[in-house]
Amino acid sequence: MTDALPGMEEETLAALTKPGQAEEGLRRAIAAGWAAGTLVDEDAGLIGSALVGARALDAADRTPNAKTGYLVAALLTPYRETLAALRLPAAVTPSDPRAPAASQTDTPDWLRDAFGTPSD
Repeated sequence: MTDALPGMEEETLAALTKPGQAEEGLRRAIAAGWAAGTLVDEDAGLIGSALVGARALDAADRTPNAKTGYLVAALLTPYRETLAALRLPAAVTPSDPRAPAASQTDTPDWLRDAFGTPSD
């Protein structure tokens, strides 16, 4: 037992404070962003808010109920926007992005129709 939370088992407390899936994934994405040089010191505030969001999502995942369901629904869009602002698209879409068009013929018709083709 702990004095901080009477009646709560140490194992339960440890499970609640252990980083969850969202926080672990975010930490990996942040480390990759620092290594790639896409994150800068000025991103510290966004990184902090993303970590708070990830922890809230993990807490909601651990104790699902009506309130946490609302929390997840309310938090997902701002969390995704924060990840995009941090230039961490891998955290948003972990699959490999499509390769850029190799030629004009690889460009989708709807895009060529909307913007035309480059003139020589």
